[in-house]
Amino acid sequence: MSSYQQPVHGDLATEVRVGPRAGGGGSALPSGGRRGARRKEHGGKSFRPDIEGLRAVAVLLVLAFHAAPKYVSGGFVGVDVFFVISGFLITSLLVHEIARTGRLSLAGFYARRAKRLLPAACLTLLAAAALTYLCLPVTQRSTFGGDIVAAAAYFVNWRLADRSVDYLAADILPSPVQHFWSLAVEEQFYLIWPVLIVLALWLAPKVRWSLSRMLGVVIALVAGASLAYSVVHTALSPEAAFFVTPTRLWELAVGAIIALAAPHLAVFGRGAGAAFATVGLLMILGGGYFLDGTFAWPGSWALLPTLGAAAVLAGGINGPSGAGSLLALRPLVWIGGISYSLYLWHWPLLVAAQAEWGDGTKVSALAVLVSVVPAWLSHKLVENPIRFSAALARPFKAVWAVGLPFTALAVACGLLLTTLSSGAEDGGPVAGAAALTGMSAQQQADLWKVNSSPTVKPDPLNALADVPEAYGKGCQANQDTTNVSSCDFGDTTASTVVVMAGDSKMLQWQPALDTIGKAHGIHVVTVTKSTCAFADTTAVLNDKPYKSCVEWNRKAMAKILALHPALVLTSQNAAVALPDASASGPGDVPPMRGGMERTWTQLQKAGIPVTVVLNNVNGVPSPVYECVANHRSKLSACSFDSPDYRTADLQTDLAKALGAGVIDLNPMICPGGHCPAVIGSALIYRDGSHVTATYVKTLAPALQEQLEREFARNRIAWK
Repeated sequence: MSSYQQPVHGDLATEVRVGPRAGGGGSALPSGGRRGARRKEHGGKSFRPDIEGLRAVAVLLVLAFHAAPKYVSGGFVGVDVFFVISGFLITSLLVHEIARTGRLSLAGFYARRAKRLLPAACLTLLAAAALTYLCLPVTQRSTFGGDIVAAAAYFVNWRLADRSVDYLAADILPSPVQHFWSLAVEEQFYLIWPVLIVLALWLAPKVRWSLSRMLGVVIALVAGASLAYSVVHTALSPEAAFFVTPTRLWELAVGAIIALAAPHLAVFGRGAGAAFATVGLLMILGGGYFLDGTFAWPGSWALLPTLGAAAVLAGGINGPSGAGSLLALRPLVWIGGISYSLYLWHWPLLVAAQAEWGDGTKVSALAVLVSVVPAWLSHKLVENPIRFSAALARPFKAVWAVGLPFTALAVACGLLLTTLSSGAEDGGPVAGAAALTGMSAQQQADLWKVNSSPTVKPDPLNALADVPEAYGKGCQANQDTTNVSSCDFGDTTASTVVVMAGDSKMLQWQPALDTIGKAHGIHVVTVTKSTCAFADTTAVLNDKPYKSCVEWNRKAMAKILALHPALVLTSQNAAVALPDASASGPGDVPPMRGGMERTWTQLQKAGIPVTVVLNNVNGVPSPVYECVANHRSKLSACSFDSPDYRTADLQTDLAKALGAGVIDLNPMICPGGHCPAVIGSALIYRDGSHVTATYVKTLAPALQEQLEREFARNRIAWK
């Protein structure tokens, strides 16, 4: 159904005619030139330059935040302003169409959006693909190719939300199309909003309500539900909440409310409008200056820029006045006119420049400044000509001639980048740690000097995916949850149970323990959580108490005590914790040692022996897999000396004090204190410090030998 028609009578038409003063092009980002064409599109009524100026303020805040976050720490509020503008303009246009024609053409609406948004977006995505291939790490290309596909299809916000809470994605750099998340939110809004208005148009006469009343109820329900969800979800998972559509719909709905209320707001004089606009602009600028990344976003604090933008829009209903007059100045109107293209272009250029020359303020500011050139050219030569083309005036022709080809081209480009950047298929087994057998200590220590390998497994381009199978089964609790997500490996029918407790540094040994368990009748149970040490202490995450870790530890201990395993194997990356839940900062060693001691002692008193698997390293100088990808014939460039064993030293010291066992595989990871990138054709590291599943499997014999010793020490039968 391309349109829905419902007679609009007398006062109802007057009641909903909110579009004539709306101005702009119906997108959160700018409409751009050809004022005469825009007047015709909006019923020949007045164009609001203050809205273009408000767009300029929004995009300048975003650009300043990306270029110099130290000075404009809250510039991210510009996106919230864009959302309010979008909700206002889209609702104004749709409701005015109903008032003017008595119907709403969905085909016409989607055709206008396709002409308005897709050509410029496609051009930017093609440029982002080229910049990714030329400037960004080869190991990231495949991921970013997928991002380009998701951006072209306007669901990249959900992809980024998943990545934000994916512990395995920690090494992935900012995507060159990361900024498309806000455009994806808008596009998803454009899909559902006209349908809701059509539903309201159909339902209003059936319940004998005016259309504006019905729309008001619909908008209020959407806004209220979305705001409540935003506050709750932001508190629980701020990283994901930032990107997902339900946490942002209320901001678009606030703009829709102003659009619907425009006839009523018009009764206020220009003096009141000036006050609204001035206070609103101060709220936006205040948020840009005073807010920063410590505020979980969006949530209740997002009301500041959102209501500020709503106040500016409301204040200009009778024409720009007060701060609205400043927004209507020609320089701001010009910037607002190209702000869509400017928003599109600045980020991929910024990411590429930082990859080439570092992320200093001067480099970032210059990249943002340079982005004005392609933004203006794109706006002048691509955006406006297609948008106002008479040949594309018919809706279905616009969709077929613009929407589908441009989307398909961007998707194909992303897929091509992914294909060109895929690593080689992993071959057969490699020697890995077995290559150390028979070598003298000096020969092992000299492995870091080796420059070539007949093969490297996994291919460094695939390193991020070389993880224990436990991750694919959801065995590790993420950072948000307090629930214990355990899985069973090894011989799951065996009566001898061994628990793996800790964080990802414990879970990395699952492939080897699975093999050992199946061969020797050991039931292996995982009890792990991302970035969460198995310790009765106040864990720290981003210089704040890691509250979910504290609660998870309580539940993990209860589960382990209920299982009463024959042995608990534990490891962790963290060496520091906070003294209590009211503290903040990077943490210190004594609180972590005390928490580990309490946990290990509690298990020992319950008759459950503890063995620590020493943490391999706390970090490496740079991503090893990325270095190997770029230095395949000079592997020694990717080796490093003096590994950081601060956590291993803490674990060893406490184990001696409590009589706990110790398993140390570090001599086979960094022989002689030198850490090669490749041993026996096996790539050692899959990210900052985790060992690849491939190399862990080759360490199974060494782990088995030490585990058998621990079984004997604790009088546990070994099969």
